Amino acid sequence: MLFTVIGTLSHEWGHIAVANYFGYTTTLSYGSMGYTQDFSEDREVQEIKRLSDPYDDLDYDEWPADVKIKLEALDKIVMERYPYNETYKLHDKLITLGGPAQTLLTSGIGVLLLFLRRKKWRVKFMTLDWLAVFMVLFALREVFNFILASYEALFYSQSNFHGDEFKISRDLGFNEWMIPTLALVIGLLISCYVIFKIIPLSYRFSFILAGGLGSVAGYAMWFGFLGPAVFNW
Repeated sequence: MLFTVIGTLSHEWGHIAVANYFGYTTTLSYGSMGYTQDFSEDREVQEIKRLSDPYDDLDYDEWPADVKIKLEALDKIVMERYPYNETYKLHDKLITLGGPAQTLLTSGIGVLLLFLRRKKWRVKFMTLDWLAVFMVLFALREVFNFILASYEALFYSQSNFHGDEFKISRDLGFNEWMIPTLALVIGLLISCYVIFKIIPLSYRFSFILAGGLGSVAGYAMWFGFLGPAVFNW
């Protein structure tokens, strides 16, 4: 259950890391993140605030004409300075990519740890090996998301999906299911290899049973009530 929460939040931190790199102001929620450009220190933005604050309680039509002229001029300067242009669109695509990239990177690090420790875990599975296994299984997020999207498409006729992988597919000009399907295959291959080839046979059944139940319970608890309670506290 704990790793379901960690996996969810670390995925969002992947988005946040890229957004912060490009200088955006970010926010984190229990299942999503947001980012904006911070204009608060801009001189013209501060002047707009100074001019408009005294008239907040009035309809815009009732504002003095000279104030509206000044505000319109300042607004034009700000819009030219911070345009929604190709650079912003590129940032948006890279920020979207940051989440799945972080998830698969964590999984890849887990695979690397298991590879480097292969002589040790073949003799005895240690705490570090189990940690690496849980890191690898972050890739199951791609499997779960594909199954959830397929369920919604089949039973609710949903055709517009907002998941990162679907958005990446659309941004690249592919069929929207291409990247989710590729991520599904990668997630399945990595996870099945670790579960059925690396985890000792004596632990395998209990691990699958406990992991499956724990993941479902963790998802239900985090998105059902615990996540909103923590982030709205």
